[in-house]
Amino acid sequence: TLASSVDGSSVFLAELCRGGTCTDPKFPILDFDAERGECICRAHPCWNSAGVEHKCSASSGFPYLHFTYSPDRQLSCTCSSVPQYDSLHVSRDHCPGEMCDGAQFPVLDWNPQTHKCFCRAHPCWNVNGTKHACNSPRFPILHYREDVRPDGSVEPKCDCVAKLEKPETPTPRMRGSKVEALDQGTCTFSTTALWRRGRGAAM
Repeated sequence: TLASSVDGSSVFLAELCRGGTCTDPKFPILDFDAERGECICRAHPCWNSAGVEHKCSASSGFPYLHFTYSPDRQLSCTCSSVPQYDSLHVSRDHCPGEMCDGAQFPVLDWNPQTHKCFCRAHPCWNVNGTKHACNSPRFPILHYREDVRPDGSVEPKCDCVAKLEKPETPTPRMRGSKVEALDQGTCTFSTTALWRRGRGAAM
């Protein structure tokens, strides 16, 4: 064990999916699909864990749904007092069994150069000398991402995002219709990021 992830924002994932955002509340988590080799928007894995939908009650004192993966990549869902925004790609594909619970370095991340997991400070705690925080109960999760400026330079972004709660699914009206349980959606890229990806520029 490296040291549960707090307010997670992987810099590795932000670089991998630079310019990407997720706007559909059904698929709120920006992540990377290793099998498809592309960035995606993902549903929270605990919304459908082997057919079970996990929820966390606000009155419990632990209102935030959190996921981790065991060393054999088995999903575990818990309720936390701290807002969470984690990457399944980092937690399951690269760092199964690892967690970070230190107050100074609470974010689990992956170093592609050394091929090792490590714990880092939240990248939004120091963006060019500015410490970002989320004080609104409607948007409590501090999320780090990266965009691309027109000159090709990297623009760090810190967003406050809503609590990751599964939206209500409307009941199908047609007899015999079948609702497909999807766990992935399409990632939206900024205009500059799309242009650079189309030219094959290094992101």
